[in-house]
Amino acid sequence: MLELVLHAPEGLQSVGRPASIRVEVRNAGPRAVWIAGVLDGSEAGLRYPHYLPSVTLEGDRQEVAVPGPVEDPLVGPLRAGDLCRLAPGESFDPTAGARCLPLLTFANFAPRTPGRYGYALTLSTEARRPEDWLGGFGLPSGSERSELLDLVARVPQLTVAARPVVVEFRRA
Repeated sequence: MLELVLHAPEGLQSVGRPASIRVEVRNAGPRAVWIAGVLDGSEAGLRYPHYLPSVTLEGDRQEVAVPGPVEDPLVGPLRAGDLCRLAPGESFDPTAGARCLPLLTFANFAPRTPGRYGYALTLSTEARRPEDWLGGFGLPSGSERSELLDLVARVPQLTVAARPVVVEFRRA
């Protein structure tokens, strides 16, 4: 079982600057699992794993930041090194490290008005087909493809949402 955790900065944040939101994926189960971090196309839901962020303005629950429109639907190929093995109790930051990407929705959101903003994130690995993990171009073939599909088969099929975190922004 995987847990998804968001970490918000402490204290008031300045309007006009993004909050530094950290992400943690933790193996809370009794067995090792395989998972990938945020890959090219993950945030836009173009490929698995899906890491789907949003920011809402507290009070009226209005979404003020979601992944932007996709400029190019082609995404790079999955590589064996994109998947990592987490032992029971281990965790990692899916937005840091080799070939992991930041969540641009969080990294680019800089509110213009003071208020309390809720940050939410959902992780889904529930692809209909294992091939939905592979990407859009430069796809592997033969034994490399078989190896990747075997690794993808070790990823638990789940959708998990992080407990939202609230960040308060004030004028400096």
